This record gives sequence, structure tokens and C-alpha cells, in this order.
Amino acid sequence: MNPDFQRALAFVLKAEGGYTNHPADRGGPTNKGILQREYDQYRRRKGLPAADVRDILNAEVEDIYLHDYRFAGRCDRMPWPVSLAHFDACVNTGTTQAAKFLQRTVGTRDDGLIGPLTLGALTAAVERESPGALAGRLARQRIAFYRELAKLDPEQWVFLQGWLNRVKVLMAAASVE
Repeated sequence: MNPDFQRALAFVLKAEGGYTNHPADRGGPTNKGILQREYDQYRRRKGLPAADVRDILNAEVEDIYLHDYRFAGRCDRMPWPVSLAHFDACVNTGTTQAAKFLQRTVGTRDDGLIGPLTLGALTAAVERESPGALAGRLARQRIAFYRELAKLDPEQWVFLQGWLNRVKVLMAAASVE
């Protein structure tokens, strides 16, 4: 397994924690950051019967994060720590929103799809500034996003400090500039 993925996965698993089912969380029951509905879809794709997300196996968690976030978010095509910042954004905000953060960071149209233009712009950005600086700019976009989310939907206010703390810990882990 790729060492960057293992480091990013360890970060996300620590940030996500264990089982939760907070009434204000629109995702519903979640374990290790995996929503029940995601787990249901995963098990259907694998031809397996439905199961409670509380009982998710570590191998299933890793498989979901690898395919539905790392590969779907194209994190495997990014240098460390940009890959960490982007992977965590994919997990916490979804791959489409995370792609928009990345696209704004590298100066491409923010259509939410990471293709050759975005990856090319990322390569050019890494030539101009360090991956740590890019990871920092990427992470900082989430701060404004979370604040706006809480402002637009007061029920989400309960999560704001946790989201902001997560970004702060991410920036320290990425040693951003």
C-alpha cells in the first residue's frame, strides 16, 4: 500500500473517530467517517448483504477510502502534502467540493471535476510554490466554506468548531507554509 495513502488514512481515521449518529448530522449514522448509506452502496457493489455501519471492518473502511476518495479525488496524482489536504477535504466535504477547492487553489475553472487541466495547473503551481504552501491555501479555503455553511444552516453551527479544529490539525500535519 502506498505510504502517502497510509499516512493520509491514519490522519482521517483519527479525525473521524468512531461511531456517531448526531441528530444534526445530515449524513446520519457514521463510523470511522463512513456514512451508513455509503456502506450500503459499497456492500451492494460487492454483492454483500446490508450491514450496520457500526460493524464495518477495517479492510472495508480502507477499501472505501482508497477507491471512493483517494482514487476518485485523484489524490494519487498529487504530491505530499497536497494529497493529504485534498484527501481530507474529499472525505469531509465530498469529492466534488474538494475538487473545487483544489481548482481555486491552482487557478482553474472550479467545475468540481479533476481532469488533465486541473492536474496540469497543479503541476505548474508546484513549480512556483512549495507543496506545503499549496496545501495551506487549499486547507484555508475550507475555513471560509465551513463558516458559510454554519451561517446558512444554523443547525450545522454545532459542528463548526470541530471542523475548524480539524483544519488547524491538518495544517500542522501538513507543515504548511
